[in-house]
Amino acid sequence: MPRGAAPGQPPLCVGRKDPSPVRLSVVIPVFNAAPFLEDSLRGLQAYLDRRCPDHEIVAANDGSTDGSLELLRTLEGEGFRVVSSPTNRGKFAAIRDGMAAAAGSCRVFTDADVPFDHSALPYIERLINDRGFHLVVGDRTLPDSVYHESQPWTRRLSTSLFRHAVRLLVTGGIPDSQAGLKGFRADVADALFPLLAETSFAGDIELLYIALKHNLAIRRIPVRLQRQGPSTVRPSRHAWAMLRALTRLRGRWRRGLYRSDALAALAAQRYWEA
Repeated sequence: MPRGAAPGQPPLCVGRKDPSPVRLSVVIPVFNAAPFLEDSLRGLQAYLDRRCPDHEIVAANDGSTDGSLELLRTLEGEGFRVVSSPTNRGKFAAIRDGMAAAAGSCRVFTDADVPFDHSALPYIERLINDRGFHLVVGDRTLPDSVYHESQPWTRRLSTSLFRHAVRLLVTGGIPDSQAGLKGFRADVADALFPLLAETSFAGDIELLYIALKHNLAIRRIPVRLQRQGPSTVRPSRHAWAMLRALTRLRGRWRRGLYRSDALAALAAQRYWEA
């Protein structure tokens, strides 16, 4: 008998039978997050145990030096795995490692402080596993998003200008490239993440660029901020580095470095040959 949610509760992770016994993998990149890491991961694990039993958490340590790895080892066990790099290579290098280790038919990455409402995770899982979207991305600009963050006007302005530039040059109808909540079908993750060359925060833009170039089916969802750890991204400081990354993306596409027969096959729409 399929599991169901209690009245008034969000649905559990149920649906069609998948080849993988793990329906949802949550990948968490970790770098020097010891002050808040245990609370955020234990809260996430408790929620998923109740709402999405067929899950795993994959923590990808990125050369932490503050005891984060030792803390992760204490949590390691059934449904919680750790992959670790001895050196700090960048957020997206850690995410790539975590995605490669993940076993779920739906694979989601989010930040170490797990900032968004946990109920987004089973929703993303259903959109991926049951409705077949290739990617599901959180978007803080959608009307139902709740994202209260106190920022000086200079940062709000630089963030707005950066988003506009990225949307104009790369992501088109996806105005928020940087929300730390993105989900992928397993076959998409297996084909897409090995193509990524950016190891820092520009990786968000790179993966969307590749997905859009291959015409993958992307669903945007609103996000609800529930907690927030310290951010290391400063648009005013990192904007030029990210804008330089945009030129690298176009160069790699022209050189064929983002071409993928697997992604092209997933998005094939040669209806005239049917």
